[in-house]
Amino acid sequence: MDSWSDVRLFHTGDAFFESLIQDIQNAKENITIESYIFDLDKLTENILHELSLAVKRGVSVKLILDGFGSYSTIPLILKYCQQHGIELRVFHIMPYPSSWFRRVPAFEILGNASWWRRMNRRNHRKIVIFDEKTAYLGSLNFTEIHCEKYVGNKAWRDTGVRVQGPAVKHLVIASQITYLRTIYKGILSWISRWRTPIKQLNSAVQLNTTQKMRKHLYRDLLRRISHAQNRVYITTAYFLPKRSLLRALIRAKERGVDIKLLIPGKSDVPFSQWAAFFLVRFLVEKKIPVLEYQKSILHAKTMIIDDDAYVGSFNLNYRSLFHDLEVIAHFKTPQTVNNMISQWEEDLTHSKNITTTGTSWLTRVLSKIAFRLRYML
Repeated sequence: MDSWSDVRLFHTGDAFFESLIQDIQNAKENITIESYIFDLDKLTENILHELSLAVKRGVSVKLILDGFGSYSTIPLILKYCQQHGIELRVFHIMPYPSSWFRRVPAFEILGNASWWRRMNRRNHRKIVIFDEKTAYLGSLNFTEIHCEKYVGNKAWRDTGVRVQGPAVKHLVIASQITYLRTIYKGILSWISRWRTPIKQLNSAVQLNTTQKMRKHLYRDLLRRISHAQNRVYITTAYFLPKRSLLRALIRAKERGVDIKLLIPGKSDVPFSQWAAFFLVRFLVEKKIPVLEYQKSILHAKTMIIDDDAYVGSFNLNYRSLFHDLEVIAHFKTPQTVNNMISQWEEDLTHSKNITTTGTSWLTRVLSKIAFRLRYML
């Protein structure tokens, strides 16, 4: 099994991005950034500046953004990247109204992109790789909303990790494939996906680049829950799983496993929260504790299953299961697992148990409508 030689967990955006900027400053050969959202704010202005300085030192810098998640900022980021020698690529570009943007050499002509067929396939991963030796991943997008330094107590609660070790090579290959998919289509894109390692279930990195890998990873998740002996603690920002996952959780609870689910009390996507209403109520009725985080918006995606911990961009919803590119890091060392358990216990002090009482008829109506659209959420 590929493993990590060094692991540093971050449970705040301030600590995560402070460490990331230090690695930008120390990079020697190349930097690759993959992100779903890349805003233009005080945080990212600082990061872009450091990236431009890295280019001047002779470092190759690639920035791969999702065409939907970063839609509003891509034109301005493109301008900055062209001025400072940063290579920008867009995963499944969306159409822009201004015709000049369509003629930019960095992108293909939209008429040939068949964007309407792929607009539902997004790159939701957050990966940063330095010199193919050090990597950052988790659920933090490039936006100041994660940092108390910029937004105070409104900062989102998130988890990220800095890793080193043999397993980084899988992240390097995954980013190379994503890069190729922003350039080539058809058979060349298929060949690039074929390069992805498919035996990941025992790897420290889990990726869902192909449909086959998605099925394997989901079945492995069900298997791990089904074989859990002590605990299953799940933190997720968007909870819309398949019924098979609900059944696995209920059966584990019936075996005496400590099952707990932590979800946002206030979501940045209220429609998704409404859609989850019936599933949450169902679990509560089955005596599975479901808690809502109250301190701020919860955006972390983590799991603790017995003595294994998982950190990544993967939500328990249909988007992550069927549509989006995601990444998960798997940890087994006692130090890392204990760190995750300590943060879990800290999060519970800022949470409250959900009950099925007190829901209005309007909430139930909105939830029913949203639930019908769960496949798109």
